[in-house]
Amino acid sequence: MIIEGIINNNVVSSRDADGKEVVAMGKGIGFGKKKGDILSEAGIDKIFTLEDETALRQFKDLLAGIPLEYLQVSNEIISYAKEKLDTELHPNIYLTLTDHISFAIRRKEEGQPFQIPMENEIRRFFPLEYQIGKQSVELIYKRLGYQLPKDEAAALAIHFVNAEFDIKVRDTWIITKMMGDILNIISKKIDGLKEESVEKDSLIAGIKLLSYRLVMAQPLKENADEKLYNFVKENYPEEWKLTEEIDNYVKTGYKRDFTEEEKLYFTIQIKRIKDLFE
Repeated sequence: MIIEGIINNNVVSSRDADGKEVVAMGKGIGFGKKKGDILSEAGIDKIFTLEDETALRQFKDLLAGIPLEYLQVSNEIISYAKEKLDTELHPNIYLTLTDHISFAIRRKEEGQPFQIPMENEIRRFFPLEYQIGKQSVELIYKRLGYQLPKDEAAALAIHFVNAEFDIKVRDTWIITKMMGDILNIISKKIDGLKEESVEKDSLIAGIKLLSYRLVMAQPLKENADEKLYNFVKENYPEEWKLTEEIDNYVKTGYKRDFTEEEKLYFTIQIKRIKDLFE
């Protein structure tokens, strides 16, 4: 591999076999080197490949100004997250997570409090990602010596959600808020949902899929069975009314619409849960 540029003593840019620019990390691999020198693969600990030029440029700029240990702990956390989530993550997480760790440490050093919005919702709706976030906070303390606030686990969890579904941070916050509001609307009418249960988990899974579709996907074509649609509407009027309340909330707050199929699904879900708790 040929060195394209020196980012710092421990990080350089190069090109892979396909000619795509990559970032290589290794203790001292850039020391005393210059552009055009041969990069010994024996000294490389990790090669980072980002999706687009803008993200790659931002990543290189970030690495030029932070200690190597920040990147190393970020890489360790991402490896742990991949194992626990059992999935590949969008490569841009190396940029976003490393940047977040650097920013969080800077806030800690400067004594700047930073409250994480919707921490409860993140813990409830993305429990595995939240647990990874908690482990990340512990790793940051163990490797770097910075004890970040406990609620930092929620902020870190968002990065794993983004990387799983390849969405932006802003969209994840929107989906999380929508999920929380929909669950609150239903919980006000069904007392049993105030307690944790398998039924509540099932409902949350449905709300998660709906919220993701409403925020991220194109409107779906109507495929609902007309006879079933009319039957549910006529025989479950209270549940139908609650579904329409949720639909109106989504229309007003997010300019999105339920499909008839989604109305059917939620009306039946609400009916099933009401029967269990009443």
